[in-house]
This record gives sequence, structure tokens and C-alpha cells, in this order.
Amino acid sequence: MKKYICLIVATFAISACTLWRTSEPARFYTFTTPEVSQIRGPAHVTTVAIENVTVPQAINRPQIVMKYKNSNMMMVSEFDRWIDEPANSLPVVISENMNMYAKNISARPTKNSVEARNAKYILTVDFVRFETEINGKITISAWWTLTNNRGDIVAQKKMTQTADTPELDASYPNYDAIVATQSKLLAKLSYKIADVISELK
Repeated sequence: MKKYICLIVATFAISACTLWRTSEPARFYTFTTPEVSQIRGPAHVTTVAIENVTVPQAINRPQIVMKYKNSNMMMVSEFDRWIDEPANSLPVVISENMNMYAKNISARPTKNSVEARNAKYILTVDFVRFETEINGKITISAWWTLTNNRGDIVAQKKMTQTADTPELDASYPNYDAIVATQSKLLAKLSYKIADVISELK
């Protein structure tokens, strides 16, 4: 009986070691804010509270999701993941992009209603598409709404940014390059929002 138990334990230990050696480690990614020259002066600083950012539920998960070109099939990578889910990280990235781009804007993400009311404008962004096709296009499309602290809509627009998906790396998606491209598209969208805000009186 003891020999039988020892055999089971030994077999389990060997299997565990084998699994450990062959398991692929997870890789984690985050959006970045590209370097940009600040193009607007600091004469009058406009405060902006980024109160709410929504993304399609299909991509708001730890795993990075991609779409096969000309197909309804999606690919969810178990080993290529977000360090923080997009709905949590996007408000931070958008605010950082806006602040780096325009010195006359002070934007910050907040879910605090008091902080939002203290800002001159409140920004909400609803991403209707956040799609990356394998061997296709990256498409980021969002409705954004700017209100004043009384709740009046000041501006509302839909913006879409696209770019070619980086080529496969040894038949495998190049996730690092993909996230870098997504980050650049997010930056362009942030800059356009900042341009609209900067023109407001």
C-alpha cells in the first residue's frame, strides 16, 4: 500500500514538473501615451473630468481579443493579457494624452460626482468599436459627449481611427506592435477631442 501511495505521489510530482516546464507564461500589455509636442499655451487652463468610458463587453476582459478577417470568429488569447481591463485603463490614457497634447487642458479621470461638478467640462466616451482584425485593420470608433457642470451638452461627436494591423510574427499575432498601434489611434482620438475643447469659449 505504501509503495502504491509513493508511486502515485511520484507520478503526480513528475506530471506537475512537466506541466510547469511546458506551460507558457502569460504576457501582459498596457496602452501607452506617445510623446507629443504641446501645441497650446497655458494662458487659460480648462479643467475636464473624464467621468465615464465604456467599451464593448466582448473586449473588456483580461485576455486580448482579436477578430479573424472576413469572419464572425473571434480569437481570445489566454497568454496575452491586459495588465488592467480596457474600461479601467482607457480613462487614464485619454486624460494623459489630452494633457500632454494641450497645456491649456487639465483632464483627469473621476467617478466622484463632486469632482466632476467642480470641473468646467465633463467628458464621457462610448467606444462602439474596438476591433483588431488579424491580417486586416485596427478600428477604434467612439461617440464622445462633452457637458458643462450643469449637465448641458456642449459638444457631441463620433470619431473613427483606423490603421493596418501589424503583420504576424512567425504566424502569431505581434501583440506588442498591435497594442502600440492601438495606443497611437487612441492618442489621435484624444487629440481631436482636445482640439474641440480648446476652441470652446
